[in-house]
Amino acid sequence: MCQWGAAYKISKKEDQEVATTYLEVREKQYDQKAYVDFYTDPTADTPAVSEVIVYIASPDKKQNVNYLGPASTEDIAKQIVKAEGPSGPNRDYLFQLEKALLQFGCKDKHVIDLATEVRRIIAETEWTSA
Repeated sequence: MCQWGAAYKISKKEDQEVATTYLEVREKQYDQKAYVDFYTDPTADTPAVSEVIVYIASPDKKQNVNYLGPASTEDIAKQIVKAEGPSGPNRDYLFQLEKALLQFGCKDKHVIDLATEVRRIIAETEWTSA
């Protein structure tokens, strides 16, 4: 499992408002939001950045209608193939995530398995539609 992330600091107040508005729309499917400290070094006592916004999808099916619960890779992939948000198809997000992780040298088995299954479903759907 890879543990890493990126935090973006937006200096100008006007830019902060634009970015926050955009994120509130893009991340609206998440039912929780938290402000956390971001560390660039696991041994550091002081965070590199404080009050970083993190959007969280909880496993509460009443609050998070997109949560499948314990599900197989195939069931998750089926949902991803159909899902689309304000930023586009969820499959595109998955493929970009897979690509980015691999570029960072992170081979996340779950992400790779999901992307492979989504590609299989898409190919199967295109083949049966032709």
